[in-house]
Amino acid sequence: MGQLEEMFRVVLSSDRMSAELHCTDDYDPLRWENPDREEMLAFLRKNQVEYGLDENILREVLNKGTTSFPVTIASGTPPVHGQDGKIAYELDMSTEIKRTSDWNFRDVMRIPTVEKGQKLVTIIPPAPGKDGKDVCGNVVQAKPGKPIKLIAGKNVEYKENESAFYATEAGQLSIVGKYVHVYPVFEVRETLSMKSGNLDFIGTIVIRGDVPSGFMVKAGGDIKIYGMVEAAEIISGGSVYISEGISGQMKGKVEAKENITIGYINQGNVQAGNNLYVENSIFHSKCIVKNEVYCQRGSIIGGFISAGKSVEAKDIGNRLSTKTEIVFGVHKLNFEKEQMLIGKKKELLETLRKLELLGKKLREQDLANNPKLRISLLRQRNASEKTKKQLAKIDETLTQLHSQIGDFQTANLTVRNNLYQNVTVSFGKYKRTIEKDFHFVRVFLQDNEIVIEPLYN
Repeated sequence: MGQLEEMFRVVLSSDRMSAELHCTDDYDPLRWENPDREEMLAFLRKNQVEYGLDENILREVLNKGTTSFPVTIASGTPPVHGQDGKIAYELDMSTEIKRTSDWNFRDVMRIPTVEKGQKLVTIIPPAPGKDGKDVCGNVVQAKPGKPIKLIAGKNVEYKENESAFYATEAGQLSIVGKYVHVYPVFEVRETLSMKSGNLDFIGTIVIRGDVPSGFMVKAGGDIKIYGMVEAAEIISGGSVYISEGISGQMKGKVEAKENITIGYINQGNVQAGNNLYVENSIFHSKCIVKNEVYCQRGSIIGGFISAGKSVEAKDIGNRLSTKTEIVFGVHKLNFEKEQMLIGKKKELLETLRKLELLGKKLREQDLANNPKLRISLLRQRNASEKTKKQLAKIDETLTQLHSQIGDFQTANLTVRNNLYQNVTVSFGKYKRTIEKDFHFVRVFLQDNEIVIEPLYN
């Protein structure tokens, strides 16, 4: 071994993950007699090299085939550090809009929304990693992966057995820092513009500005607009509140499954599933309301109002006798649909009568010897069956429409100031056009007659 110590020296790297074999100035392959593997291994062990020996390099050194020193005689196995924990999103978090052939250029972004009870994210635990070993045979410990730190925030619960977060309310998913939130309200703090574009959200939408023409705001919950609405579409699964009013130019619409509360309506299309509350006046608009319309401080001038139970306003019509229509007890559009279906039913009944008459005549002929007559009879039967199915469908639709007709006996119009000429008041099929001005009156149906009586309180 003395000869090896004269000719070679071993240099370990600072982390001891590699060992290099250097030759000294006394190295002379001709003087190195009978190179011995075991002697070389003992020399390396004496210099702390216990692991990761490179057999190919060792063989070259022993065969005196290596002339270029230093050579890496041993390499350790580096540790494989553990992977950090991850967040697996259970829904599409992208705000990008897919631009298909029917894409609206005002659809600028989508809002990542979730349903109540929906899984939001799953935490994937960190991987432990794998230890390594240096050339000295020492274990080099792997660093474990770092766990993800997330905390359930607003309207979110954490289920430890699943390592998952769930929404306790419907709304917008937001991960801020280490908190997971679901916000039931989406807020725009300015007038709607191309910055946000059209809005479609599962919860409540709040807009602290105006909604210009051409935009659409759709919400599963309420919609609150602290400004005015132009010719835009406002569709709510709850109630709608508009602090100023609508100037719709008979374009766009405002729909709510519950109540609509608004400052004024000017040339607007409005539909409410419950009540309509107007602070000031309604001008030349179409308002279809399931129950009640309150317009106590203002007037209803022009257009038509369809209400299931009652309408109350300061004035109805004006001194210019502008045509104004008030319809009670039945949704006006349903009433128009009913009239269309009744007309269609009448046509189908006449068609069926003619088909039955034709069938009777065909059956009186010699069908056995006339194939053309048999084919005609078959066509007559098919046409009759088709017509009967159409009639049954119309009857079913009419039954549904009739179930939506309100109670005419309790429906009424209350006028706190003037009821002007050329105002038409209808209770279903009963209609009356006002031919002179009235003051401070109540209009209702009694014994199939529309009655106008003064208010006493």
